[in-house]
Amino acid sequence: MANKAAPIYARSELLSSEESTIIREMYAPKQEVMACTVAQLFQAAPNPRVWTKKNTGVACVVKDHNQRSYFIHIVNIDTHTVVHSEEFYLEMDYRTPYPYFHTFAGERCMVGLNFCHDGEAQLFLDAVNGIINRNKKRKEKIDAQNRPPPAAVMPPPTTNNIPVPEPVAPLSKKDKKKKDKKKDKKKKVLC
Repeated sequence: MANKAAPIYARSELLSSEESTIIREMYAPKQEVMACTVAQLFQAAPNPRVWTKKNTGVACVVKDHNQRSYFIHIVNIDTHTVVHSEEFYLEMDYRTPYPYFHTFAGERCMVGLNFCHDGEAQLFLDAVNGIINRNKKRKEKIDAQNRPPPAAVMPPPTTNNIPVPEPVAPLSKKDKKKKDKKKDKKKKVLC
């Protein structure tokens, strides 16, 4: 039996060892924390032109083996709960207008993450980009498997490769009568 690698639990330098333990214990053995850091959660809701602060907590990139998917979670360290969750999707467009502020389209509205530390924001971005690139490669592979094979390319017709039909002599009246008699016999047999 092959040994499975131990789950990954990324740590943040901004969290105490107790807070890191809380994060690690929140996730079942079938989940891995690939990146985590302190961040503020903003949403462009209800007004899509204005960022509204919704929460402050620990932003985590989580690989969930049970659901076979990746998520961005915002964890409230005081209540030990996930206060916001967004699942990665195939065409996810994750942007970094500033090194400390990242945005993406969430399930209901645009989401912004305002990180406390530029270095940890970069580690978070690296984890996110790794997942996005993996998803793109998987999609390309699936698309290639579903793509129909290329059609055989036939050369354009030329007088050299087009067979010329043999001339057919018209049937005489006598031959036409014989052909009609054969058709009549077939009809009688079928009836």
